[in-house]
Amino acid sequence: MNAVIYIIDWILFVPLAFCVSYLLFYAVASRFYRSPQYPAARKQHRFAVLFPAYREDRVIVNAVQSFLGQEYPAELYDVIVISDHLLEADYTDSSKAKALVLAMEHIAGDAYDIVVVMDADNITTSNFLSEMNRAYDFGLPAIQARRTGKNLNTDVAMLDAVSEEINNGIFRSGHNAVGLSASLSGSGMAFDAGWFRRNVRQLQTAGEDKELETMLLRQNIHIGYLQYL
Repeated sequence: MNAVIYIIDWILFVPLAFCVSYLLFYAVASRFYRSPQYPAARKQHRFAVLFPAYREDRVIVNAVQSFLGQEYPAELYDVIVISDHLLEADYTDSSKAKALVLAMEHIAGDAYDIVVVMDADNITTSNFLSEMNRAYDFGLPAIQARRTGKNLNTDVAMLDAVSEEINNGIFRSGHNAVGLSASLSGSGMAFDAGWFRRNVRQLQTAGEDKELETMLLRQNIHIGYLQYL
């Protein structure tokens, strides 16, 4: 009987130890990460900034107004809001993936160089597009920007902020520190427009960020992480 319990203990311990070791390794690696200082861009690229916003009229105005404060030339980026109640959609069972596909169907093939995906409640820094442009011009076709919690006035908001910091450390800077791709997190993401157009129609689930991440990894495309914006 003791032998059986001993075996069960080991069966439970090994996967748990692996998970803890995995997280510990990348947490330590993140402490040695230094955000790359990309050289000045040779070109100012054209951006399509997508805001999927299903029934989020109250927050989308603030998000768009914030984004329009970019220091980047206004003629080189367009903010496109996709919603059942804003940019009209006729599909059922609304999802972010469907909204992204809809947007790309309305965009001319060569209109933009880079597609940025945001959420309806995202507030950005004024240098967001400039830094994205530098990273893309340097050669990164896929980029995840740092995300932080905006409000800390409730327990749920606090937990969300903690979760973002864990993701920033372990799964973004930690991964990049050892040469791996950063994980995608649904918003604050930028992609080469040609790649995004070719692949966005393959999205099938509510976890569109993880689907995009899987596609990039399968195609050996590195996902960079912008820590300081």
